[in-house]
Amino acid sequence: MATLSPYLEFELSADTAVSFDRLAGWTVISLTGRLWLTEETGGRDIWLLPGQRHRIVRAGRTVVESWPLPGADSSARVRLAPPAGTLGRRWSLPKFRLAGAPAGAAGA
Repeated sequence: MATLSPYLEFELSADTAVSFDRLAGWTVISLTGRLWLTEETGGRDIWLLPGQRHRIVRAGRTVVESWPLPGADSSARVRLAPPAGTLGRRWSLPKFRLAGAPAGAAGA
């Protein structure tokens, strides 16, 4: 029997960004499309191509944005996987909102 880890999966249209809080330990995976992401006080940009992943280190805000490849589909599919070893333990979903949207316009 295989035990699957829960995850969040969503699609970002071209040039759309989403902002997350409390994402430390989670892994961002690009399923389709090119992604740009940065962590608050992280000091560097991270680029992901389809199939690549990055584990978030900092507990502050993380911004993820779709940057379409030339001639590619204009959207990107993103997967967020919770920290390893949390299956069976209590964890909470990260707060997220579209970058530039008012703080009260959260979605989850």
